[in-house]
Amino acid sequence: MFRTVRLVIAAVILVAGCAPGGPLGGAMQPSAGKPTITKTQALTRIEQLVNGTVGVIHPKPQLELYRPSLNDGICTDARTTGSAEPIEVSREYFLRGLPKAEDALKKVIADVKAYWLKEGHYIAVEHENGLQLYGHSRPDDFLITIGLEGDNVLTLGATSTCLWPNGTPEPSPTT
Repeated sequence: MFRTVRLVIAAVILVAGCAPGGPLGGAMQPSAGKPTITKTQALTRIEQLVNGTVGVIHPKPQLELYRPSLNDGICTDARTTGSAEPIEVSREYFLRGLPKAEDALKKVIADVKAYWLKEGHYIAVEHENGLQLYGHSRPDDFLITIGLEGDNVLTLGATSTCLWPNGTPEPSPTT
């Protein structure tokens, strides 16, 4: 159930952020013809965000990759042209080996929030139960999340802004 709620909230944040004039200024969409970071660069940044966050969690959890997060998402925008659509990349991990008591998990999330704020990231949504947190990394605006899954296990994830896989749009086929 929590995964569904988290996905709905994340989708709302992403859609609002991608909309022209949205709270993120539409910065999540690559403009037609403009270069972006590459998929490899985005994955490196995701790794930095995840590892930095895990570094403040005690005891240090074991990361277990949530395999569906290996699939790239498609970003669609009327402003983009070319034979390939821009994508977004993400990774999500189960944080194994943490205490399962709700108070202990709330402390982990509070520590993560303090770290994200110290790093200059923006907290977009904090669930009133203290067990879900959504933010945006600065300066690159990646979506970062931590929250409770079933069986009192936390998940940690990061999703890039929209990008061209190789950093530039593929040329449009000529007809």
